[in-house]
Amino acid sequence: MILTCPACATSYFVPDEAIGPNGRRVRCKTCGHDWRASLEDAPLELEPATEGLSPAADPASETLPESLAETPAPELPRAFRARAERKRRTRQAAAAGAAWAAAAAVVLGLITGGVLFREEIVRKFPATAGAYDALGLDVNIVGLEFEAQRARVAPHDPGRIVVSGAVRNIRETEVSSPPIRVILQDERGVEIASRVVRPDWPPILPGKVEGFATVIADP
Repeated sequence: MILTCPACATSYFVPDEAIGPNGRRVRCKTCGHDWRASLEDAPLELEPATEGLSPAADPASETLPESLAETPAPELPRAFRARAERKRRTRQAAAAGAAWAAAAAVVLGLITGGVLFREEIVRKFPATAGAYDALGLDVNIVGLEFEAQRARVAPHDPGRIVVSGAVRNIRETEVSSPPIRVILQDERGVEIASRVVRPDWPPILPGKVEGFATVIADP
């Protein structure tokens, strides 16, 4: 028997035993449309080729009419195949665009997470601190910030310098202060003296401040 796709008019020769007496669903290889075929389907009506068609004409160079109603009967399968091919290409382009959009969203999410959770990342992987510093992103894994830093000559000993300041807890939990290294630098930024201050205060509460001071011999 001959089956004709109701969507694109492509015809196929199919053995009767492949359909069976009760019929079965079939799919058009050209456009992908599927329907239920049976032995009682009407036979394919063939029409003669329209006059004026050149046998040597290149099908690829022919332009499709704006409306399928204007298409000669023998050209209908070709027109439907062209439309099915355009739809297939559109679906492929949409799938590729969706894949690129998903990849971009994943990359953006990783970058955002790397910025927002950089302190946790540096605590687990200290080697990443240099990368954040190169990007100009501050990473404070201790949770303390220095304030009111000041250096002045000791009032009663001109040969010594008093360095003072404060540390503020910027976390939402109490933080124990580690030892503080006080450094004196010259106008070129070269270290010329230093001293380590070991805090003797208890853990600093959230938002609270503790002051420190030390005396260093004047270089």
